[in-house]
Amino acid sequence: MTKKTLMSLILLLTACTSLATEVYISRDANGNVIFSDKPGQNSEKHAVKELPSIPAYVPPPSAHQPAKVNEPSFNYTSLSIITPSNGQDIPTGFAGNVEVSGVLSPGLREADTLYLLDNGEVLRQGRQTSFQLTNLSRGEHGLQLVVRDKAGNTIISSNLVTIYVQRASVLNRSGR
Repeated sequence: MTKKTLMSLILLLTACTSLATEVYISRDANGNVIFSDKPGQNSEKHAVKELPSIPAYVPPPSAHQPAKVNEPSFNYTSLSIITPSNGQDIPTGFAGNVEVSGVLSPGLREADTLYLLDNGEVLRQGRQTSFQLTNLSRGEHGLQLVVRDKAGNTIISSNLVTIYVQRASVLNRSGR
């Protein structure tokens, strides 16, 4: 046997014998009861009974989730583009630059995002209702604001505003 194994065995036996300690009862000159682990004069061996115990209560695992607190229902009431106006021409001198401003009621929730679409394609996104567009190509642009949730689902859409960007063309040599 190795030294380590022998020490472990001795410790184990010592622990077991301490659990089986005997208790002795005696009385002093005034009649007070004295408990001791060593026998004394006029002491009697006392049989120690194990105290009854109740195991700790362990609640069973819950099969259902705790009830969710009902959040108040939320709906956006309106979303619209204020500028530019529908059918507006953006003249050549503006170089295709235009500011798109909208109004959302009530204000944008923290979890949602506002998107500016041009002919269904996302141009810009953010938390603001105003977007500065620069260098738009010439021709027709269908602008729309859309609010989407985290999953990308559209919650509300604005009116579709069509604008016409005029740009100089190399095909138009007269400069008109």
